Order: sequence, then structure tokens, then C-alpha cells
Amino acid sequence: MKAAKSAGVKEEPAFEIVDLYPLNHYPKVVNNSVSNITGQIGSSVFLPCRTQHSLERQVSWVRRRDWHILTSGLTSYTKERRFSVHHPEGSTEWTLAVKYLKLDDAGTYECQISGGAGMVSQLSILTVVVPQAVIPGNGEYHVDTGSTISLTCFIEKSSVAPQYIFWYHNSRMINYDQERGGVVVHTETEPRVMSRLTIADARPSDSGNYTCDAENTEAASITVYITQGQKYGHVFLAYM
Repeated sequence: MKAAKSAGVKEEPAFEIVDLYPLNHYPKVVNNSVSNITGQIGSSVFLPCRTQHSLERQVSWVRRRDWHILTSGLTSYTKERRFSVHHPEGSTEWTLAVKYLKLDDAGTYECQISGGAGMVSQLSILTVVVPQAVIPGNGEYHVDTGSTISLTCFIEKSSVAPQYIFWYHNSRMINYDQERGGVVVHTETEPRVMSRLTIADARPSDSGNYTCDAENTEAASITVYITQGQKYGHVFLAYM
């Protein structure tokens, strides 16, 4: 026979419910503003996300274009190794790194911070730009036989200066043309990325298409015309 319960005695529960995340400690975004990030094709970018509390299992990066979960915590959910999350231990930073940028990487990325009180997010809008080579002029360059050819090329929309700028004559690279001789390429990176091609003692075989190009850059071309006989006309006038 069971003993009767004592009057006024409160029965203790068999277990205690513990809230692992107190109400004022649910993760939330420190900065809800949208980040606009611009990256050059082929380079790397870093998309920021910061929370007030570091809880690995609660932070995910999603690509809005196809709603693909790229990372959750420190785990990657994409076969592309170009995507990774950087989170120093004890830090509130959850940075999504994207390497070797492609044009179709452009778009909106969402950092989702989930907790018992719901989910908040921070957006990063990524723009991918392609540098362009520009040769000033109207696409034509006229020079007299025996004169010096001087062509200038600027690399525009470039956040990272290319390691090399190449010049081609009718599809043949001439940066180090020892056979022709008299070919000099001078390159500068400040204040603008610029390459200047000079060819001494122009001859008819130097006529044709010249192209300035660099890695991950839209090339630019110009047509060079060598005019014969003008040099002698200038000499004749000099003696008049």
C-alpha cells in the first residue's frame, strides 16, 4: 500500500529542462546592411558575415541563384573547392572565400544565422568584372617607312594588375622578338596599367594587325599601315 502524499509538499520533476541558449543569447547579425563586393575575374573575393555569438552549427552560406547551400558551419556542401568558409576559432567572423572567380559567380549570397528565436541573414551582392585592354585611336595607325612604330595599351577595370601584358603581330607574339630586332615593350602599373610597344625602323613587313592582351582580359587590336616613299619626300623637303 502506497504512502499518502504529505499535504503542501511540492513534487520535484523527474528531470530539468535547460535552455542552452538564453533568450538574450540567440545569435543575431551585427550589421544587417547589404554588402556590395566587386571582384575581378580569376581573382579571389571574401564575403563578410559577423555574428554576436560564435556557434558553428548555426551559420550557413547560401547562393541565392540556385538556393544551393555552400557551407554550414565549417562543413562544405559543394564539390567546387573554390568555395570555403573562414572562421578563426573564437571569432564572430564567418567569411565566405571564393577563389578563381568566374562570370557566373556574380549574384547574391546569403549568410544565414539560425537560432531558436528564428533566423536572420546578411546579404552580399557580388559583381564580377572583366578587365579590358584599350588601344587609343580609331583602330588604325599610319606610319612612314623607316619611322618608329609606337603603340600604347591601357588595361582598364583592373583591380589587380596583370603579371604580363603581351603584344601580338598577326597572331605571333613579339614581346621577345629577337629575329626582328628593334622591338621594345615597356610596362607600367602606376598610376594606370599601361604597356607601350615600340618598333624601330618600320618596314612593309611590319604592317598588319597588332593585339594587346593579358590573362583574363578582353584583348584590343589595331591595324598598322606602313606608307612607303614618304620618308624620301620629307628628306627632299628638308633640303629645299
